Amino acid sequence: MSKYDVIVIGGGIAGLSVAAELSSEVSVLVLEQEENTAFHSSGRSAAVYSSSYGSDRTAIYALSKASGDFLKSPPKTFCDNPLLHPRGLLYVTDKEHQETLRNVHAEMSQLNGDLRWVEGDFIREKMPLLKEEYTQGAIYTDNVYDVDVHELMEGYARQFRRRSGTLKINTKVEELAYENDGWVVRCDGASFWAPIVINAAGAWADELAQLAGIDPIGLQPMRRTAILIDPPANVVPDNWPMTVELNETFFIKPDAGKVLISPADETLSAPCDSQPEELDIAYAAHYAEEALGVAVRKVDHSWSGLRNFVADRNFVMGFSDQQSGFFWLAGQGGFGIQAGPAMARAAAAMVLNKDIPEDIAALGFDTNDVSPQRCGG
Repeated sequence: MSKYDVIVIGGGIAGLSVAAELSSEVSVLVLEQEENTAFHSSGRSAAVYSSSYGSDRTAIYALSKASGDFLKSPPKTFCDNPLLHPRGLLYVTDKEHQETLRNVHAEMSQLNGDLRWVEGDFIREKMPLLKEEYTQGAIYTDNVYDVDVHELMEGYARQFRRRSGTLKINTKVEELAYENDGWVVRCDGASFWAPIVINAAGAWADELAQLAGIDPIGLQPMRRTAILIDPPANVVPDNWPMTVELNETFFIKPDAGKVLISPADETLSAPCDSQPEELDIAYAAHYAEEALGVAVRKVDHSWSGLRNFVADRNFVMGFSDQQSGFFWLAGQGGFGIQAGPAMARAAAAMVLNKDIPEDIAALGFDTNDVSPQRCGG
């Protein structure tokens, strides 16, 4: 039986990043059931960094904000190419809801001073196809970026390997039991032992906990769909900002010369290799017409991913009080990429019984806000 200090189950952004952080001090094994890391939610993210997104939840805001410096200026040895590329963001709404949008701007500006109220010509210059209905007033910020998720994940994988971490892919956990003052993980005829196991299994986190005899946290995987379409002839969308409707009924984002549109759907799903449904694809095409006046005759590509939430939509980070050494790292709900670097540092500190890093704590991060005990785990 191979022995480690920590076993991480799940090779998405949460699992791989915390493994890379921990491996500078302890021996770490990562087990991933798929043939690649970032196979599910992490690899199907909208891939945007916006420190204002999620600012209604202090813990998510703190981890997102504290991740900014790393994403903007990663260590020279971490990656070969920049992790972020300027994008910008417009929050829009129709004429009927302008007052609500102004109130949102006033509230959000208390934490994010770079949010500007913009109108008419400014909006049309940024989003020339946007229908007049959506150009009366909007919230805009330059401080939003596309994230190169592949480069980010590869950076953590390289860091993990350099620190002698062990990654096993195509390895599905079959048994997880507390034995001999630690956790025994059995899979594919092999057994591994560690005093600490980190549950970073994404949509499968509750199933993994139940395998270990730990109460679930009520995780709810929610399917979200996106489509890619061609822009109209002679229209180049590359410099458009990401455009999000106030109530997140849809969002629009340039993607490699095409236009990505999502109906921002949240459909409860079982843990699975999520696939888009025809109705949600149709909704996405509808919003292309609704917001941009673009009739969708062909969908170039469509996909869906699972965003995993608990009831209060905050992260779940911390040790279970039911059995020693079982650490939850779940419920990122679409914020895992933008909050990943700080989340990894905070989780690693918690696992090693250290203080939360000062820069994260200074932003109001409180372990009680993310405790698994608040939701049963």
